[in-house]
Amino acid sequence: MSLKDFSLIGKKALVVGARRNMGKAFALGLAEAGADVAVTDIDIESGQLDQVGEDIKALGRDSLVLQADISKKNEVDNLVERVVKKFGTIDILMNVAVMYHHKSLPDLNEEGWNKLTDVNLKGYWLTTQAVAPIMINQKSGSIINMTSRGGLKAHADKTMGNYAIIKAGIAMMTRQYSRYLGPHNVRVNAIAPSLVEWEEFPGQEQLSKNKPQDSNKTPEIKTISELEKFEAWSTGPESIPLGRVATFEEMANAGVFLASDASSYITGTILNVDGGYMA
Repeated sequence: MSLKDFSLIGKKALVVGARRNMGKAFALGLAEAGADVAVTDIDIESGQLDQVGEDIKALGRDSLVLQADISKKNEVDNLVERVVKKFGTIDILMNVAVMYHHKSLPDLNEEGWNKLTDVNLKGYWLTTQAVAPIMINQKSGSIINMTSRGGLKAHADKTMGNYAIIKAGIAMMTRQYSRYLGPHNVRVNAIAPSLVEWEEFPGQEQLSKNKPQDSNKTPEIKTISELEKFEAWSTGPESIPLGRVATFEEMANAGVFLASDASSYITGTILNVDGGYMA
């Protein structure tokens, strides 16, 4: 083993859904490892994506900030074209974009279902379709998709069932593309987190205090709704053996590993970064 295998110096990456949370962490993690990183998101007006670009540059790497709706083929094709024009190629594609629809399957209407699939499934397919020919031509590349524990096991939170179905689709898409692209030395893998310090998660302020050194502490949850949500995600049969949520940095570490030559013989794998949830 050589530590240089973990280096991404000279690599060019595109992170989709990089405005905040895990997407931001992945973009900065790749940059810290040496890659130049293009970042995109559907929301660019908030200024958060621009800040991610500035943070990448502060790490000494080149960056490109672009707005795109990945549910639309023409926007994805234009996105990839602009990244290649800037960087010359794309060595790493990281699909992190996500959309939630907090309704149970029986209550979800067609419009809600279409929104979910357009971003969470069709979007991943479109970006992969656009980037794969570049990687095939250069006979190398790494595509990393974000799936979920919910895509591997039925979800206790009934309002997340529709999301779980989509994430299961991403897991199978990952495996299928690994078959198609493997002969071209293009690897396709996915990361399946359990509970992560997520901005929108109810009770997150309390949960995120439960850092590794405090893994035996029970988060102080102040309201019934927060308690119910926490129990649905993290207790009973869905308990996490490590007893805490993951940090964004821990997710990013997994992404850097799969993007690097240190994982050169890994493809078609769903990497559970879940604190033991699937054990």
